[in-house]
Amino acid sequence: MQKVISAVFVAVGGIFGSVYLKYIGVISEPSLIVLILAATLVGLFICYADKVKSINLKEGELILQEMKETEASVKELGRAVLELNEASSHSLMLESFDSDADEKAVEKLRKLVI
Repeated sequence: MQKVISAVFVAVGGIFGSVYLKYIGVISEPSLIVLILAATLVGLFICYADKVKSINLKEGELILQEMKETEASVKELGRAVLELNEASSHSLMLESFDSDADEKAVEKLRKLVI
């Protein structure tokens, strides 16, 4: 909770400071927008600094720790479903079995996992 409060104070202080600088005529409108954006981003970074896994400013990419773990879990689940499907498709050859649909589903899962 303390991080959220400090992040809000930094962001709001930066925004008010930027507006004040524009009001007294020190900066132009594009500079005002850049400073407001920077203050907001700094506030967000303060709030979520412990959850950031990596940041790439060139590509505009921010990866959070939880997202990396979720992605790995989803891929692991997909691998398990794929293995189960491949194993069960050979043992469940019924009259209503559609092998084309089964193969398409396996390929789709394989693309998602790999």
